[in-house]
Amino acid sequence: MIKEPVRSRPAPRRPLTGGIHVKHLQRVHGLVRHAVGRRKPVPHGPAFRLTALVTGLAVATTTLAVTAPAASAAGKSPPHRPASAAKTTLARAAALMTFRRPASAARASDQAFRTSGRQRTRARPPLMPALTGPSPGPRVTTTAPPDVPPQNNTSQDGKPAEATTSGTVEPGTLPEGIPESRRVDHRFAEVVLRANGIRRRSTGGCSDRMIRTCTSFEQIRWGTIKGLVRFARSSGCDIVVTGGTERGHAGGPYSHWNGYKADISPNRCVDDAVERHPFAGVRGDGARLYRSPDGALFARESDHWDITFR
Repeated sequence: MIKEPVRSRPAPRRPLTGGIHVKHLQRVHGLVRHAVGRRKPVPHGPAFRLTALVTGLAVATTTLAVTAPAASAAGKSPPHRPASAAKTTLARAAALMTFRRPASAARASDQAFRTSGRQRTRARPPLMPALTGPSPGPRVTTTAPPDVPPQNNTSQDGKPAEATTSGTVEPGTLPEGIPESRRVDHRFAEVVLRANGIRRRSTGGCSDRMIRTCTSFEQIRWGTIKGLVRFARSSGCDIVVTGGTERGHAGGPYSHWNGYKADISPNRCVDDAVERHPFAGVRGDGARLYRSPDGALFARESDHWDITFR
């Protein structure tokens, strides 16, 4: 009897247990995570270098593709224009020149058109007069009392009177060449009076023409200033002016406001000098009147002498 050979059976594998099995699983898990991309690549690793190389090649290719057509276009020579086209352009320019009017003919036509327009249209006055010379400065206007007539600001020669506002006066002298009807400003009048020893006194301590308690020489006539100086020289008295062109006096054509009158303070010297003049009667308000040889009329009021210079 023949015996069959005994075949050896492979021994069954034992499952991995313990630490070896755990390490195997961790290794497989790490390979799987790397395969699915959960692991971040190292910046200096092979993958990062490969990506940088591919990006640089793409940028270089794009730059060459953009600059190549421009360089080829710049290298080409401009298209040659045929001589027939140039001749056609010159012919068109010559044709246009034939239709253009000469400069002299254009000027003559324009002048004729303007002349005919003037003949058809009646000249109209300008809306505003043309201003010549420097622009005038600010104007200050004052309103006279209702019972005072308008001032006559014309000189003896018929020309408009202008206020003298500047100049120096030597002591004891009077400026020459000024018409007696001319109005002067307060500052100049006071300078002339002071130079001749005549003072000014104001109850309110002011010189505003619109305030009753002031003593103002604004717009006073030059003839009134000269009359005060003549009286001061002839009498030798101390003259103090207490009233000028300010508001508050009686109205009339030869009033204080219009620059014909001035009030002076009375004293013994002044009273004697005035009363040496001829007696001229009594005024309606009871004031005694005296007239000087030069035509000045003195009226003795309660607390001052009212003088009219005409």
